[in-house]
Amino acid sequence: MGHSHDKKFTPLHDLLFQEIENRESASLSFAEFMDICLYHEDLGYYADPTARKIGRSGDFFTSVSVGDTFGLLLARDIRRNFGDGERFAIVEQGAHDGQLALDIMVALDDLGVENLEGYFIVEPREKIRANLGKKIESTGYVRRINPVGSFAEVGPFDTGIFLANELLDAIPVHRVIFEEGNWKELRVTVNRGGFAWLPSAIESGSRLEFETNRFGTNFPEGYTTEVCLALESWASGLLGLFRERGVFRVIDYGLEEADYLAPHRTSGTLQCYRNHRKSENPFELPGETDLTAHVNFSHLQRAAESAGFRNFRLTDQHHFLVHAAEDWLREIDGQPPDSAGAKRLRQFQTLIHPTMMGRSFQVAEFEKIG
Repeated sequence: MGHSHDKKFTPLHDLLFQEIENRESASLSFAEFMDICLYHEDLGYYADPTARKIGRSGDFFTSVSVGDTFGLLLARDIRRNFGDGERFAIVEQGAHDGQLALDIMVALDDLGVENLEGYFIVEPREKIRANLGKKIESTGYVRRINPVGSFAEVGPFDTGIFLANELLDAIPVHRVIFEEGNWKELRVTVNRGGFAWLPSAIESGSRLEFETNRFGTNFPEGYTTEVCLALESWASGLLGLFRERGVFRVIDYGLEEADYLAPHRTSGTLQCYRNHRKSENPFELPGETDLTAHVNFSHLQRAAESAGFRNFRLTDQHHFLVHAAEDWLREIDGQPPDSAGAKRLRQFQTLIHPTMMGRSFQVAEFEKIG
């Protein structure tokens, strides 16, 4: 189609157009569209592992890009759970450039934690895994932080902790719209040389039908939201990581279902970011734009509990980190901070402040016992 030379078009346009034309329905589910936009091996948003997407010059900020205090506090949470000498492993998924793993390891060493069996970063994409390996090689943590391709390459260990920071918001989602008293799937088609939404009947007996039936029908005409159908299989995949005791921490921005489906949230939670500019148009510059959707934490709880996890608890990042920081805050209480200490306190304030990251990020905690 020759669109790739037009600045409004990206190399991914032609591939997506071709993919849509090859389908019998002449459409893709939005989850398929989002998957290609983010994860296509050569042209997807995450295809270039060296592109700086995070921080002031990137597309978005994260708790990790604020500084190493986030890793320090997670390390203290880890020590609290495994501080009695039992051997344990750390497994992280969605590690981006590996900075959080390095921050946690430095903090664990500073805290004198010696019962760690290993830190494993699960990263299925080969390019990103190779880049992680290079970054780790440049530090003193070779062989202590291990990038692997799948959960199957980890352990299983008797005990350990699993971490996922801003992973689930990047898992592809289906989009649905409430029209004429029914839920319909919003698929992606081609119209007049561009992408367009195609409201379609939801397949009878499908998981998408099951989830939208749960929503009910008390919604205004045109109400749009997202459904992440990958949560069940993802949660089930975690179950085999630890044989006896596993502690799980999933940190992300999201909502409980009553808020996720609030009547005022008429266009859902899908967001698109490029150079810190936010839009709600996922068809703009595919492959060069980050696509995210808030996590429905009630759906995550159902998925975790049906997989066999227990003691699901949801807190905001403010309360979680304040609790994790209790010992540290006691240690520095009454001491005038030096410049490094003052910097750490500023980072802490950013991480917990209600108008910054403290309320927008939630922490789901759950366990595997026996």
